Amino acid sequence: MKLRVAAMAICLGLPALTHPANAGYNAEVDLSNPRVVPIYGSSSATPPNIGDQASYSGFLYSSRIVFSAAHSEIQFDREGNKTNRGANYVFIGKPNSTAGDYSGLVKVEKRFVAKNYRFNNATLDDFAVYVLEKDLITAPPVKLLTPELEIEIRESQTPIKMHGYGEYKDRCDPDEKLPCSSKYKKTLQPRSLTSKLLTLTEAETIVGYKRSQLTGHLIILNGKAGFGCGGDSGGSITSTYKNEFIYLATTPNGLSSYACGASDGYDGKSGINYASPVYKHLDIVKEAEEYVATALAQEAKAKVNTVIPTKKITISCIKGKITKKVTSANPKCPPGYKKRP
Repeated sequence: MKLRVAAMAICLGLPALTHPANAGYNAEVDLSNPRVVPIYGSSSATPPNIGDQASYSGFLYSSRIVFSAAHSEIQFDREGNKTNRGANYVFIGKPNSTAGDYSGLVKVEKRFVAKNYRFNNATLDDFAVYVLEKDLITAPPVKLLTPELEIEIRESQTPIKMHGYGEYKDRCDPDEKLPCSSKYKKTLQPRSLTSKLLTLTEAETIVGYKRSQLTGHLIILNGKAGFGCGGDSGGSITSTYKNEFIYLATTPNGLSSYACGASDGYDGKSGINYASPVYKHLDIVKEAEEYVATALAQEAKAKVNTVIPTKKITISCIKGKITKKVTSANPKCPPGYKKRP
């Protein structure tokens, strides 16, 4: 039970059993990621009015598709049962916008949660896809991680970056015991942390314990800083490999991590940060793309039906010395009049 609670306490994004994801312990503001977005939950269909903090984070994959965290929609209770938690309405802010700036906000129309999202003494395959009701900006799809690229990035020790709109200050005062209560606002602008991928075996050797349930996930160790805090949930892990910007996964969850002081299960070393690689979720990415394609086709059809005006023609009709002009799509002279040649 202690392990289970520790695992749940560091799903980076929400209160209760999972603490809100922060923008990375001591992380710096970084506007270099062109697709990191703030996400706002709301109880009404109108844009939220929650002040200058994002609810959690996301990544704009294409013009109206956003990647985020499944635990922002569904969480697990202490017995591992799923419980719905998603906001009634979700809005996406523009990339790199300042939290609380609602100009250009777009509402989420459809949500997809990873089909293999589950709990096994850790929240696993934590991934979700949002479809927006219209384009947020014009944005072509980003290159996605593949199993082959994962190996190359890990073995070459290419740096990876976490971006998010969460907390970034240590919650704990000197001598305060974990878990420490939230004291500070989340970041106004996205912040980032940099690290590298490890194998699970390498990570287990460093921390001194096994976590076999994390097999099949991206593994990151980053010391006490971890790789994200409350509010970073759903943000992105990206890398620039061979001069190409690549999306790897959402901001990782953590087992026995510090999480800016929000966890009571910190191992005193680094914990293990882990994230589900996007290539495991191409099924719901495809579903989202098909949903968008259908919506675009319907919008195009509606535009043709309403935008193309009926062309009107004007003719002259005469009756003796009287001349009348008739304008319509199919003009005809009134009785007793003849069309003027």
